[in-house]
Amino acid sequence: MKPVADVVLHNLAAATLFPRPYRGKGTPVGWEVEERPAWSIAGKDGAIVWMGPAARLGAEVDLAADCVFVNGAGLVAVPGFVDSHTHLVYAGDRSDEFEMRVQGRPYLDILAAGGGILRSVEAVRQGSEEELYQEAAQRLVEALAWGTTTIEIKTGYGLDLPTELKMLRVIDRLRREMPVRIVATFMGAHAVPAARKADPDGFTDEICRDWIPEVAKTGLAAFNDVFTENKAFSVAQSRKILEAGVAHGLRPKIHADEINVLGGVDLAVEVGAVSADHLLMTGPEGIAKLAGSGVIPTVLPGTSTYLMEKHHAPARAMIEAGLPLAIASDHNPGSCQFLGAGLIQSLAMLQLRLSAGEALVAGTLHAAHALGQGDRLGALEVGRQFDAVLLDATSYRQVGYRVGQNLVRNVLIGGRPVFQGA
Repeated sequence: MKPVADVVLHNLAAATLFPRPYRGKGTPVGWEVEERPAWSIAGKDGAIVWMGPAARLGAEVDLAADCVFVNGAGLVAVPGFVDSHTHLVYAGDRSDEFEMRVQGRPYLDILAAGGGILRSVEAVRQGSEEELYQEAAQRLVEALAWGTTTIEIKTGYGLDLPTELKMLRVIDRLRREMPVRIVATFMGAHAVPAARKADPDGFTDEICRDWIPEVAKTGLAAFNDVFTENKAFSVAQSRKILEAGVAHGLRPKIHADEINVLGGVDLAVEVGAVSADHLLMTGPEGIAKLAGSGVIPTVLPGTSTYLMEKHHAPARAMIEAGLPLAIASDHNPGSCQFLGAGLIQSLAMLQLRLSAGEALVAGTLHAAHALGQGDRLGALEVGRQFDAVLLDATSYRQVGYRVGQNLVRNVLIGGRPVFQGA
């Protein structure tokens, strides 16, 4: 029986496919990318039901009476980009800190001038839900225009329960009202507030005892994240926080090895974290521990670039060790203002030395796995959700190559056209 389609992306110059996609723990990691010329893709009820040469569409697919045709002539289709690590909901302007940093001012001077994460915390605490929503919605529109079809958004600029819950409500409203797929992560353990510095263990206990159960009751978060680092949360404190989240149905994520190697990677493997992120300082031992663990290593080249770090995460070593490397933006107010998926693709090539194909797989399929959705998102394949980006380009390779140029002309999410560029 022929599949029935209610949407067809027709007569593409080329469709970009992953012939051997990573399918989860215990399966091989495939980095191959193939371009199929003169291709069409058909969908029904949000999922892809057929792909093949455009000339065979009529013979192999039944078209619903109200089938929508999207003209792909002259355009290249790639999977929708997945941004699996952002702090998109925030308030305030920290451009002065950026300027101080590039001028070589030390971080303590920036803190003395009222900068740092606590500046964002105060702005978010003072901002109304409507204000936070409007600012975040503008950023989300920008991300969509660059081809992001799925995005993770963390809390973490509240550092008190009422504000963390306020952020989750804003994220939920974005999820309900914006076309982009949104995954929410609770990150109450982003930093220890100044008033609790003398008792970080007590603050950790409060997060576990009071905050996580309340967050779980709302049903507004899928993940629970923690910043494991000196002057943030120790490995022991992080373990408590992640285990408390698991006990209440929140899947674990972890910020690990960003500044120091403290054992965050070990903890990620121990608790079965969906992803371990940053990994700037991860060495051969950490890479070996991640291999075969099912934890998705997620590196953030925008952040190390923005902070003018002397080196970047060891992405090439991770790929060579057989890890399903993912890349993400880490968009946030203080340490990374990069947001467009194409820019992150370029940085992955320039800073991490990924090939164009590796960058594409890392920013789509593997990033979907970093959100626990690698079986349904992140690739153009029959049975997956019909999330596609149409590029005014001759090949997917131009995404990273044409640095700073947005090549996106159309975006489909669940088979529905949601963006059309110039």
